[in-house]
Parts: sequence; C-alpha cells; structure tokens
Amino acid sequence: MGKKFVTFLVLMALVLVSAVGVTQAQEKKFTIGVTVPTLDAQFWNRYVDFIREGAEVFGIEIVLVNADNKPDQLFKGVEDLIARGVDGLIHVPYWESGLKTLTDTLAANIPVIMTDVYIPGIDPQSPDFPNYIAFVGPSDEEAGYAMAKALFEAMEPNEQGEKVVGVVDGTPGTTVAIDRRKGFDKALAETPGVRLAGAVNGNFVRDTSQTAFESLYQGNPDIKGVWAANGGTATGVMAALRNAGKVPGKDVLVVAMDLNPENVDAVEAGELLFDIGGHWLQGGFALVLMYDYLNGKPVPADEANVKLSLLPLTKDTVEQFRKDFPNGLPEYDWKERSKVFNPEARATFELRYSTDK
Repeated sequence: MGKKFVTFLVLMALVLVSAVGVTQAQEKKFTIGVTVPTLDAQFWNRYVDFIREGAEVFGIEIVLVNADNKPDQLFKGVEDLIARGVDGLIHVPYWESGLKTLTDTLAANIPVIMTDVYIPGIDPQSPDFPNYIAFVGPSDEEAGYAMAKALFEAMEPNEQGEKVVGVVDGTPGTTVAIDRRKGFDKALAETPGVRLAGAVNGNFVRDTSQTAFESLYQGNPDIKGVWAANGGTATGVMAALRNAGKVPGKDVLVVAMDLNPENVDAVEAGELLFDIGGHWLQGGFALVLMYDYLNGKPVPADEANVKLSLLPLTKDTVEQFRKDFPNGLPEYDWKERSKVFNPEARATFELRYSTDK
C-alpha cells in the first residue's frame, strides 16, 4: 500500500510539473517589434490597431516604429529594435529595407515576418535566411486585375468605340505598385476596345496623385475611367476631377484599392465605382504566426507564403462591409487561430463577408 501511494505521488508530481511547464510557455511575455511606413494613413492605423488587439489577447508587448514616410527613420528603427533584443519582428519592407533587415536580424537570431511588400528573389524560410519565417500580404496583382475589370466593364465606349482610361500608379520600384500595375496590364491586354491614354506616378499619396492626374487629364480630356493605385490616390483623383468641373462617378469612373473610410463613403455616395482591400488585417495574422513560432510551433514551409484574396466593395455591399468590419476590424477568435491553443489551426487566413458561402 505504501509503495502504491508513493508511486501515485510521483505520478501526480510529474503531471503538475508538465502542466506548469505548459502554463509558463503560454504565459511568457514576448516583446515583438512592429514597423510601419507611416501613421498618417488610416490604413496603417487600422493595421496597428488589429495587432494591438491580438497582443492584448496573447500578452505580448509591442514596440512600434513609425517611419513617418522617412526611409532613414525606418532603417534606424529596425536597428534600435535589434539592439533592444526583441523576440521577433513584424516588418513592412518599404524602401528596399528587406534584405538589410533580414541580414541584421539573422546575425542577432531574431525571427522575422514580412508583411505587405514581398522581397523579390527571397522566399520565406530560404536557406540563406532561415529566420525569415513567413510572409503575409495581399495578392496585389489579383487586386489590380479586379479593379481594372470592374472599371472596363462599367464604362461606355465613346463615338469611336473606345473606352479611354488613365492610370495613377503607386510608389515606383515597390513590389506593391509593380504587382498592382501587372494586374491592370493583364486586364488591359485581354479587353478589346480599351485605350490607355497615359499613366502618371501618384506615389500612393493624395496630393501628389491630385497634381499628377490634373496634368494627365488636361492633356487627355477624353479620359472617362481612372485606375487609382490606392485609396489616397483615388481621393486625389476625385479632387482633381471636381476642380475640373467634373462629377466623379458620373462624368468619370474611378476605381481604387485599400477600403479607406473616406473611400468607403465615396463608394456609398456613388463617386467611387469599386474598391478592394481589407489587408490591414495582415499584421494581426502575422502576429498569430509569430506568437506560435516563439512558443515552439513553427510555420510549415507550405504555409509560409500567405497571399490574401481581398474584399471587393461596390455600392451594393457597403452596408454588409460596415456590419462585418466596424471601424475596420472584424470579430476575430485569436486563440482559435493559434496552434498554442488550437493544435489543428493552420496558417491560412481569409478576408470575407459573413454572407459569403
């Protein structure tokens, strides 16, 4: 009887030690660095808000670097995060900062997840950068294609049988701008009767886009449709049209990407034909992957490159969008998506309306 009792106590002690170990693993407070190119844009504020929501659930400390649209400030911010010894980094590799960030964090043994901007020629979990554990971002080419198709289909041909369009591109050299434009070019190549009057650089900024499009429109007043590379660009284009005495959505159709609040309002008002986005959630999705990785749940190689299909928005879906994404953030079960709490969770993330089947 005495030996059985001792054996029972030993087994109970082992169970308790195991339970304590699991609890400690889950309760360890990690510090994760997060970089954003700017907080002047509503998009990036929503990006940060969603990350902070997840960080509160997981007990993570977030150290934020706002580059304020200054490349040097972004590079310096990453250096500071490395010097601080953060446990992980979620980085937006604007201004070709990706390679240096991967090199420096590899030397410091810091895992990195890239969001929004893909690094050409470097895949997640490559032999050269095993610390690059995942990418989470939009399928920009797919989005650019959807924007163009919506525009072309809604336009009426002129007396010569042409649909004349203008393009306002994003920041030159960024994969975001390049891939969105690829989508436009693909749609253009497969759609007879559409003529591109010209393309200008709006740098993803409202004022720059307004000035650039004013010049393009003055030289090509026959433009009846505009493909704008992002939300701020579309806002600038619509301002330029109003200054020219035109009514956006009536005299000239405009499409955009990002689902910024003012653009959602513009879609509802009939000024903006089509918008697509929701990818500000990518940062929160990356946080789940990073949290799991730091808790010993690596990202499977075949799930390490997460390309998001985005939410399309037309006047008919504005009401549903506002219902499903109040202030841009959906109801989200963070622990259900984490392998720490749900071993069956997969590194797959969706942007969808509640009415989608």
